[in-house]
Amino acid sequence: SYGEGLAPFFLSLAAWIGIYALLLIVHPVSRRAVTALRSPVRVGLASWLAPASLGALQMVALFGVVTLALGFTLAVPLGVLGVMLLASAVFAAIVVALNVWLGSVGQFLGLVLMVVQLVTAGGTFPWQTLPGPLAALHHAMPMTYAVEALRQVMYGGSAAIAWHDALILALFGAGALVLVILGVARMMDHRTLRDLQPSLIG
Repeated sequence: SYGEGLAPFFLSLAAWIGIYALLLIVHPVSRRAVTALRSPVRVGLASWLAPASLGALQMVALFGVVTLALGFTLAVPLGVLGVMLLASAVFAAIVVALNVWLGSVGQFLGLVLMVVQLVTAGGTFPWQTLPGPLAALHHAMPMTYAVEALRQVMYGGSAAIAWHDALILALFGAGALVLVILGVARMMDHRTLRDLQPSLIG
C-alpha cells in the first residue's frame, strides 16, 4: 500500500498494465474470424469486448482489494468502480487498436505509452513541474483523465470535473474503437495465403 493519496495513479496504471499484459498473451483479432465474417464492425467489437470483459473482472477484483483488504475510505465507491471499469475498457480499445494497425510494433508502442504516462499523468508529482513538451503530453494522454476522475470520486471532489474527465475518457475509447473497426476492415480487404488457410490456434 502506497496510501490513499497515490491510489488513483496506481489504480489507473494497474488498468493499463492488466490490459497490456493480457494482449501480450492473447492475439486480439482472430484471423479465422476475419476470413469467415464479412462485418468489420462485428469482428472489431468482438476483438475489443473480450479483453475489455477480462479487464473489467480485473478491476472488480482490484476494487475489492482496495476496499476490503486495504480498507481505503472512498467518498463515492460506485463512482470509483465506474471510473475504473471505464478506464480499463478505454485502455483495452487503445491497446487493441495499436495491435490491429501495427502488430508487434503496436505492442511495443503500448509499452512506450505506459512509460510516457507514468511521467505525464501527474500521479506522483504535479504535472505543472514537467518540461514544456511533457506538460503538453499531459493533456493528450488518456491516463491523465482516469487519474483525475478517480481523485474526484475517491476524495469527494467535484462531480462536474469527474464527469468531464469520464467524458474525455469515453471519447478516447470511441476513437480507438473506430480505429479498431477500420483496421479490421483493412485486414479484410488485404488477405494473404495465411489468412485464407489460418492455423487452428489463429
